[in-house]
Amino acid sequence: MIRTLLFDMGGTLDGEGVHWLDRFLALYQNFGVQLPRETIRGAFDEAERRSAQDEGIAAADLARMIDLHVEWQLAHLELKDPDLEQHLIDGFIAPVRQAAAENAQLLATLVARGFELGVVSNGCGNVERLCEDLGYMPFLSVVVDSRRVGLFKPDPAIFRHAAEKLGGDPGTMMMVGDSFERDVVPAKKAGMTTAWLEGAAARECPDPSLVDLHLCRLADLPAALSAASLALA
Repeated sequence: MIRTLLFDMGGTLDGEGVHWLDRFLALYQNFGVQLPRETIRGAFDEAERRSAQDEGIAAADLARMIDLHVEWQLAHLELKDPDLEQHLIDGFIAPVRQAAAENAQLLATLVARGFELGVVSNGCGNVERLCEDLGYMPFLSVVVDSRRVGLFKPDPAIFRHAAEKLGGDPGTMMMVGDSFERDVVPAKKAGMTTAWLEGAAARECPDPSLVDLHLCRLADLPAALSAASLALA
């Protein structure tokens, strides 16, 4: 029986299974910036690299984090356009805030049903700060930030670390995430049940045997747990 639910942050608790790169790509296109996907990806990857190394971002809330990320992307692309910069920042943050309001209610519902909750994320040292900013912290028993603990997905060790922090059996835990490679595969190796947040667009599952629950929306989780008889007794 599942007693603990662990969630990914980026792409899961801050959205509905859509990768940050794809969100930024759509925003660039909406503004009229027609650059190849690989060019935008290069800028995104550079911003991710700098995020992993920057000391200031370790204490950043959502707004500050996205400000820096966009600044680094545009510097890499050698684009100096204040209107584009604001478009990217506002366009990214607004749907995250909307999703957070809905997901905070979801977490409250799950806690009321008796589940223990946590977050396991490849982060920049500020995952706990983001959880505070988005209103999730009152519902969480543990927050595991890869930069803080020195363990990174897809290493199953980060999931075992979370289980140890909670003092529980991985077999009573479920990992809920949008990445098959970084969430589903290593969590299953760590002995956990898995829920794959696929998002609205259908995605081919590399190995259906590793996925215990398929979710199109995070809001579907409570009903899916009950339907699969995985909820608390």
